[in-house]
Amino acid sequence: MTGFRKSLLGVSAAALTAGAAYAADPVEFEIEGEASVVAGVVDGDAKADANAEISVKGSTVLDNGVEIGAVVQGRLDADEPAQKYAGGRFSSLLIGGPRGVAPLDSDAYVQGAYAYARGNFGQVIVGRDQGVARTLAVTSPTIFSSVNVNDWHTDLSGLNDVHTVNDFTGYSTKVTYMPPANLLGGVLGGLQLGISYSPTLRNCGDRFCAPEGGFLLMPDGTMLTETSQWEDAVEAALYYQKPIRVGGDRLLVGIGASYVTADEDTLSEVSIFDDYEAYSLGLNLAYRGITLGGSVKNTNSGLSTDKDDNYLAFDAGITFRTGEESGDWGFMLGYGQSEANAIGPNPLDPTLFQDTQTAQAGVTYVIGRGITIGAAAQYVESTKPIAAGGPEEATTVVIESTIKF
Repeated sequence: MTGFRKSLLGVSAAALTAGAAYAADPVEFEIEGEASVVAGVVDGDAKADANAEISVKGSTVLDNGVEIGAVVQGRLDADEPAQKYAGGRFSSLLIGGPRGVAPLDSDAYVQGAYAYARGNFGQVIVGRDQGVARTLAVTSPTIFSSVNVNDWHTDLSGLNDVHTVNDFTGYSTKVTYMPPANLLGGVLGGLQLGISYSPTLRNCGDRFCAPEGGFLLMPDGTMLTETSQWEDAVEAALYYQKPIRVGGDRLLVGIGASYVTADEDTLSEVSIFDDYEAYSLGLNLAYRGITLGGSVKNTNSGLSTDKDDNYLAFDAGITFRTGEESGDWGFMLGYGQSEANAIGPNPLDPTLFQDTQTAQAGVTYVIGRGITIGAAAQYVESTKPIAAGGPEEATTVVIESTIKF
């Protein structure tokens, strides 16, 4: 066990046991959830999708002010793979952490299960949970729950490859530490930092490491299968927020940045994999009801090639909301693009690649508290080699209904 691993696990153990000898308040339970139903037409074909998440939290506050608790999360999502992608959806490798606990062919699964302690020392989380790179991520703004240019739950076109959220570790078992917010005194604005550590990600057997097409090619054109795993995955992230006075109102600036790395441990003699690295950066500007922003992600996709940008994606968008109460409206425009290079006989001209462009316009209306309905139009263009299906495009019109509780 490395010194880093010992020290981080030691911090988590100390935090979770802090104040254990003190009496505690009665345990309180909270249930939160969100569900969306999407129906639409893709190039004349009717399609539909449903997604749902539910979270149950039990917590208590000790006499010394430390809050301790546990959370269990469930999710229903047919589009989420059993493991996270190294880069994009179709052109990258399934070498990340798991989505949760369930049979591989199940659309419903236990997404997270973890314990936490929160106090003056900050917050410590131990268990199956998303890492800080996703928790503190900033992407282009959206008014929808599942139908997005980036970080979507529903893609009726089946072509969207844009993904800038740095969530390579998935819901692997990990330790996360986040120091108190504004630990620098708030002189420069609101600052939140965090670090997560996963001892090991799920073993990539049964073609989990292969691209969506299910094959890998050596430089000489030989097809191979391989079993590998990634371990000692570390992610560090920050979120910075600063209000700036503009006339009688304020401009709110939000910045998110993250870095993720994982050591590759190949279980075969010949490997096309390497240590994983990924960077992500996002910016949002909010003024009155208008929010403008975007994000970018760059990763080597864990491949042992000379290219450090096997996957590069960005998104940008603008939203306008009249409010979030009953009778309020929302409007949005969004655009995303990704360029992905996997591997092939010639690394400079890989046979596996996919370049994607996607655009979306939409409107939402708040029916009542927590209930929203909206409509959106999407266009996706995918450029890929003839061997992988050739260029494709799709125009989609969808209606999304969302309820939060």
